[in-house]
Amino acid sequence: MRITFLVRNLWGIGGTIKTTINTADALVALGHDVTICSFVRSRKKTAFPLDPRIKVVHLWDVRKPSNGGDKLSFLERWHANRPSFLDADQVNNQGESSELLDLKVKKYLKRLDTDVAVGTQVSVNLYMTKYGRPEKYAMVGQEHMFLDNYRANIRKHMDAEYGRLDAIVTITEADTKAYRAAYPELVDKIAYVPNSIPANPEPPSDLTRPLIMTAGRVTGMKGFDILIKAFAELADDFPEWQVRIFGRGRDRERLQGMVTELGLDGRIDLPGPKTPLDAEWGKASIAAIPSRFEPFGLVIVEAMAAGLPVVCSAVKHGPLELIRTGENGLLVEPQDPADLAKALRSLMSDPALRRKLADAALETAKRFEPGNVVGGHVAVFEKALAARGK
Repeated sequence: MRITFLVRNLWGIGGTIKTTINTADALVALGHDVTICSFVRSRKKTAFPLDPRIKVVHLWDVRKPSNGGDKLSFLERWHANRPSFLDADQVNNQGESSELLDLKVKKYLKRLDTDVAVGTQVSVNLYMTKYGRPEKYAMVGQEHMFLDNYRANIRKHMDAEYGRLDAIVTITEADTKAYRAAYPELVDKIAYVPNSIPANPEPPSDLTRPLIMTAGRVTGMKGFDILIKAFAELADDFPEWQVRIFGRGRDRERLQGMVTELGLDGRIDLPGPKTPLDAEWGKASIAAIPSRFEPFGLVIVEAMAAGLPVVCSAVKHGPLELIRTGENGLLVEPQDPADLAKALRSLMSDPALRRKLADAALETAKRFEPGNVVGGHVAVFEKALAARGK
């Protein structure tokens, strides 16, 4: 099959980008012709490595022209200052959202020659339903956010347009049930295919180093401030332990100020982004994922694949499906530093518990290796094409 993934910005970071690349890698390894189309390009290099057999195109290079970006004409600048059709309802929070982006996406989708087009975010899926060519290719909308998270102004667009998609793919079983309940007329189009993460090529952690690690975009969603507060309750009792938070984002300066205010400089480190993180996970003995919400939790599986016990907020939907508390990880009350501190304390003081949870976590992670997941995507694509008589 010729498969084209549509993403907002391949040069960003985050679970959606990472799992899209993982899926594309697995599909191209099976012999499929895979393209990733990024609506915008913001950097010279992608944060995550790509199989060279994957074709990559972008529609708008938003870097400065001196750094390789597009030099816009007067008319393009005019369109760039006009709102997108998605902006009135704040559907697309991408900074480049504008009439210019609409025009670039429309032109690409009208000319696209593929068997399957795969959207990876609600605004991308809505671009497909508006500008796609259903007579030319199947349109598959992946949902990397859970349905209940969408506000009414976004849901009205989904309610009106998602019926035009040939398939809707969710990443948790719970969200699949939610979509089928919300759209009973589309039940046959809705499928569950989880995110995937490759096996960690490094040896599993030996769980002896006094280090807690986490990673992700440094924003409120990830709850790193909760982890900092929790560790502050433990720092004096475990003077050898440290925390390392990898990632970039708008809250980094605020979090660094919190670390300093709590007197934890030298104990909590925010080294910025790093890819891949395989070797870094192996240096830690505990993974802490204190997210305020987590649609799937790719970082949870990534930590499990490195042989770490994971402490995670019990937020829907991913963590509740990935973690069986006391068996392959620990779930804690969301946004509760005291409960997080309690769980961390139990692991920091009990090497045998760390080992028990880590061994089970490694087995859990194997279920989500791309080779074990990619068949679900292929089945969705084949069903969508078969329904169209192709």
